[in-house]
Amino acid sequence: MSTFLIVGKSFSGIENSISERGDSLIVLVDSSVKNTSQKLSVDFSDRSSLDNTINSLVGKVDAVFWVYENYVTHAAYIAKSLGILGLPVEAAERATDKLLMRQAFSKVPEEISANYSLVENEESLLDFAKKQGFPLVIKPANLTKSLLVTKSQNKSELLENYKKTIAIIDKVYSRYAPGRPPKLIVEEFLEGAAYSVEAFADKNGIIHILDQIVDYQTGYDIGYDDNFHYSRILPSKLSHSDQAALRKIAKLGVQALGMRNSPAHVEIIYTERGPRIVEIGARNGGYRSRMHRLANGLDINQISLDLAIGKQPHIIATKNESCAVLELFPKTPGKFLGINNEDGLKELSSLKYLKIKQKIGGRVGKSSDGYKMCAIIALHNTDAAQFNKDLEFVNNQVRIRTA
Repeated sequence: MSTFLIVGKSFSGIENSISERGDSLIVLVDSSVKNTSQKLSVDFSDRSSLDNTINSLVGKVDAVFWVYENYVTHAAYIAKSLGILGLPVEAAERATDKLLMRQAFSKVPEEISANYSLVENEESLLDFAKKQGFPLVIKPANLTKSLLVTKSQNKSELLENYKKTIAIIDKVYSRYAPGRPPKLIVEEFLEGAAYSVEAFADKNGIIHILDQIVDYQTGYDIGYDDNFHYSRILPSKLSHSDQAALRKIAKLGVQALGMRNSPAHVEIIYTERGPRIVEIGARNGGYRSRMHRLANGLDINQISLDLAIGKQPHIIATKNESCAVLELFPKTPGKFLGINNEDGLKELSSLKYLKIKQKIGGRVGKSSDGYKMCAIIALHNTDAAQFNKDLEFVNNQVRIRTA
């Protein structure tokens, strides 16, 4: 029996997966963001306190595991300190800082990502724009989701977006990445359809790529002036050759970061010049455990737990069915009034999950302005025709209402 240390924050899905194995777990909770009087907790911003907690865990933990991006580097540091398998600290830093990530990508013999630059001030931003041309994207180097990501078509938009971001960046970091210093990069806008690939780096650095590619739609794709991920859909509609190209570049990217003993979530844009990596997360992608279980009969939680204790990943899909997860944002910021056609949504035979994340009357807005989604919808059906019909209903009839 193995004992897993879950770092920072847990969730029921991974705890159930550990229980299914007959293993045990310890949750090391972040005391700075939650009342944790009944659990082992530590303030991760206090290195002395963290080291004392690590010393108390010597000999009690077989593997370190993390779920959320904010705790990737902490988990790597803990594993190194305990002398057990884990994601190398340097790889963890590259996987959580897009500037370091792109520096690693630039060392690959072929082009695998966007042209970029660190934004130190307005002058450096305009200098890159002059060299690169438009459109451009400003994004935080070390935040998750699509928070504060803006697209600019010209100089005036670029300066407006930059000033707006600078005005709220400290507040957004304080809420979603406390203790992490804000950092911005600017890069070329990658024009093309978006996809994601799940990968698994074993203890020897060998990269195992999941065959199943997830197709994305962004806010831009559905007519919103916002760059959030609207839908994630299985199976992919890409040709076999294009899917192979995505898996190839995903492998190159994970290798470039030097990842070990870790899952990897690779987001890719297929441009006219070929696929280009947007980012790689040292974790399973959001909602992917649910999606691959429903659509493919794959338990990627168990695959990732095997990696953590040094076992080779066992990846065998048993089916190839239709599944989608959608995040709903408002087209117009304002007070949240609910969801159009919520009753019809709840009657869909493909509906597997619906979670409304906002309270009626609460302020909601764009991901680029620092807001998170209003609702999450998961669809799955063994009948592909019925799935497509239900997905079409969501796409055409289900919207966030604001005032």
